Amino acid sequence: MKYIISILLLSTFLFAKIDIVVSILPQKTFVEKIGGDKVTVTAMVKPGSDPHSYEPKPSQMKAITKAQLYFPIKIEFENAWLDKFANQNSTIQFIDMTKGIEFLKMPAHHHHHHETSEVDLPYEWAGLFDLKKGVYSWSFSKVEGKYAESSMKFLIKKTSKDTSTIEQYEEEAKKEFSSPNITKVEDNYKLNPNSFYELNFDESKEVSTFKIDIKEDGKYLFFTEHMPTEFEGHEHFFKDINNSDIEASLTHPEESEHEHHHHGEFDPHTWTSPANVKIMAKNIFDALVKVDGKNKKYYETNYKTFLAEIDKTDSTIRKILLNIPKKSKFMVFHPSWGYFARDYDLVQFPIEVEGKEPKPKMLEKIIDEAKEENVKAIFAQEEFSDKSAKAIASELNIKVIKETPLSANWSENLIKMAKAIDNIN
Repeated sequence: MKYIISILLLSTFLFAKIDIVVSILPQKTFVEKIGGDKVTVTAMVKPGSDPHSYEPKPSQMKAITKAQLYFPIKIEFENAWLDKFANQNSTIQFIDMTKGIEFLKMPAHHHHHHETSEVDLPYEWAGLFDLKKGVYSWSFSKVEGKYAESSMKFLIKKTSKDTSTIEQYEEEAKKEFSSPNITKVEDNYKLNPNSFYELNFDESKEVSTFKIDIKEDGKYLFFTEHMPTEFEGHEHFFKDINNSDIEASLTHPEESEHEHHHHGEFDPHTWTSPANVKIMAKNIFDALVKVDGKNKKYYETNYKTFLAEIDKTDSTIRKILLNIPKKSKFMVFHPSWGYFARDYDLVQFPIEVEGKEPKPKMLEKIIDEAKEENVKAIFAQEEFSDKSAKAIASELNIKVIKETPLSANWSENLIKMAKAIDNIN
């Protein structure tokens, strides 16, 4: 009996698979292509879910407890969850699948945005808060290893009790922002209402924090030169003395459903490029060999087969797009296809930037520009609202094409995108 048990235990050990967790389905495909039957892979973000705000299910957290490897890919939900995963499993190894990839910047604003009247405002954001007497903190975090800017103009104004709109104080804010009377301050400085500051961030720290001394209950307006969410890393930017989040009752621009779904400075949608997938494949291969060297030849065979598949995918896409003029534009709702556009000398024309739906005036500008560019279709991502895309499509009498960069069948998905672009040109 002992002999049989020993054999069973040895058999279990010999055929044990490496437990791996990834963030999105394309990654799962990549790891399985190389790991084959030696790996068990769990993807966190389920089909149709928003990868920016996804919260893992209890069953997925169980997968974390037994996982040996986790491959992050720098999508936003990881900012909130990787530390929690590490606390859940102290032995899990985090392997950067994107090591060696040259990141593109996310489109900060498409040029049609600058044609709106909001370009006249010297600030990008304003928020109205109902505050109690006390000391608050406003923090600025590095995102992707750096601050969005090295400094920022910051105006605090106490308002009347009956303040109901930010526009009431717009002219005053404009005058303040054009004034030379500005106080330059650094990390941990205590700010006071009815003052205009230039906040300078400490490059040696991941987070620069400023205290705000509210001496009496009331309504307060904050005007910031740049969007606060551009500096929002793992934590919300405005907190009270108990470290609880403080939210604005009004903002300019108004917050939309995806207001806090920002990527930071760099575009995380790296897997839409076959060239990038080759780099990821090498990182996966190296990681598997490191933890399971005895199966190196097996992984190497699969790795070479996968490289050939990537080359074939790239070649197929180039043939499909052969007659498409260079720098041809394709309109997308969410700017997920920057690396695909770079690889094939195309230009993605985004409607939405950083998760925000365009306002009516901006929508008019987008429609005018779409007419000028002779846009024939709009690609709307399955994971996000397509309300604006449908409004533009209706106005231009063109179609909305549903797509997703998150498909598990990465090769077929990229080829499908190329065919769609070819068909509308």
